Amino acid sequence: MKPTYRYPHGLQFSEKLAENLDSLQARVNLNKTAMILIDGGLGEGKTTLLLEVLDYINHINGLPQVTIDGPQLAMGGKDFLQKLRTCYQKKLPCIGYDEAGDFTRRGSLTQFNAMLNRTFETFRAFKCIVVLTLPNFNVLDQQILDNQIPRLLLHLKGRTKRTGNFYGYSLYTMLLLKDKMSKLKIKNYAFAVIHPNLYGHFLDLEPKRSKELDKLSTKNKLTILRKSEVSIEGLMTYSEISTKLFRSVNWCRQTACNLKIKPARTIGRVKYFDKVTVDILTDHLDKVTDRRKLRLKKD
Repeated sequence: MKPTYRYPHGLQFSEKLAENLDSLQARVNLNKTAMILIDGGLGEGKTTLLLEVLDYINHINGLPQVTIDGPQLAMGGKDFLQKLRTCYQKKLPCIGYDEAGDFTRRGSLTQFNAMLNRTFETFRAFKCIVVLTLPNFNVLDQQILDNQIPRLLLHLKGRTKRTGNFYGYSLYTMLLLKDKMSKLKIKNYAFAVIHPNLYGHFLDLEPKRSKELDKLSTKNKLTILRKSEVSIEGLMTYSEISTKLFRSVNWCRQTACNLKIKPARTIGRVKYFDKVTVDILTDHLDKVTDRRKLRLKKD
């Protein structure tokens, strides 16, 4: 049997979800903020549904499907902030943010929450729906919910080879979930206790579009893997070295160049150096300081 990629009503997901997306678009048209959260375990189809939701929001605004490597799909925090400005300038109605491993450390999670709060405080009327994927929506700070920024949570589970299942929660039921999770040792049990406001299904992306998305996701995951290796090996950037030595980034860069020090690794345009480099620069700095002191004594 040949697989289908749309339901008889012409959408890639249940009509009930489309009705909710229409309501959120109407809310944004009134200059109010709206964020959609998509969470679930690995392989549950978070990025697939993210793209389908973005495509639908574009469709109801008379626009074509989202370009996978374009401004409406961001992978990681820095990419999100840059593309959010582009969407605002081009008056695009939505942007997707795949968390893409941003929550590997508690510190990065705190920075992420602060970034979200600042972003929505700054762009109160930027008329752009943000769709965010998360491993678990409970990683969001309470303040983000108190500010009533997220309006819909789609919790995914039970995905099969060709379809996925979503369970939708309103802001109120999200607050109930978060409260329940704070009292449970097994956080996800809250989804069995708090009933969803809606539920439905979604289909896979068309093969061509799925391959494009896989290519982008794989590229991003390889970058994350390389950065994880850098972290494990204790390598540092010019910025981190400058903080350690209390010198400017330009001084570190110029001195490393003069001493012909090569980076231990380069990822994209960022150079990473090992501890030996820091020791060499520290020794060089001590010698320069000693020479200056000697000259001052002679003078």
